[in-house]
Amino acid sequence: MIRIISFLIILSFPILGYTPGKWSHKDAYLFKKIKKVPNKEIVRNAEGQVVYVAEYEYNSDGKLISETYSDKEGKGDGKTTFRYTDGLVSSEEVYDNGGHLVERKDFQFKGRALKKMNIKDGEGRLLIVYSIESDGEGNVFAAEGKNLETKDNESFRFQMDPKRPNVQIQYLTDDKKKGLGEIHFKFDTKGNLVEREFFQGENRRVHKLKYKADGSLESHSFHVKQGDNWILEKTHVLVYD
Repeated sequence: MIRIISFLIILSFPILGYTPGKWSHKDAYLFKKIKKVPNKEIVRNAEGQVVYVAEYEYNSDGKLISETYSDKEGKGDGKTTFRYTDGLVSSEEVYDNGGHLVERKDFQFKGRALKKMNIKDGEGRLLIVYSIESDGEGNVFAAEGKNLETKDNESFRFQMDPKRPNVQIQYLTDDKKKGLGEIHFKFDTKGNLVEREFFQGENRRVHKLKYKADGSLESHSFHVKQGDNWILEKTHVLVYD
């Protein structure tokens, strides 16, 4: 699984997600009915070469039900499927290119608010348990994850930047409340997320998002800072019908 995030309920811009410390534009396709959704995502490296492709399928409610992956040679590279109960996502299953189950996530709700997520391996062994604070709109305020193997705990919280009203700061901490890093989320005047900047020790990374005139996401790119320069790593381009 590759997503999540939190925010305080008093903040202006909701952020969707369900895995502490992570986020994906696809979170919205699980929790809300989006009018315009992509059917494909093409990943290119810094030289512009295609390295990965994901194709998306949705149910009649517009919710994402499968992601099918292929590598740079067009060969299948696994898939992820989603199931829903009463309109709420109930499970996510990740399969390898041989069709074998690699990981499963089960979601538990109170009403329409997500409260818990359990991560299991392909054999059904429970690995990580997330306790989540959220509302009925798919917006997560805070979360804590407990790794049953390593006994490590990680959590996060969100806070509005007092100097920049269009920026939210996500603080990641361990079980001793020691800071693990920060992620700064920047929004434009329309409320669109346009940048996520990661701070971890001396490391800096940034994720930039670009939108079309109709508000749909056009592309997003990942960059890493080396010295005084930002270096492009990869670009994701979304394809719509």
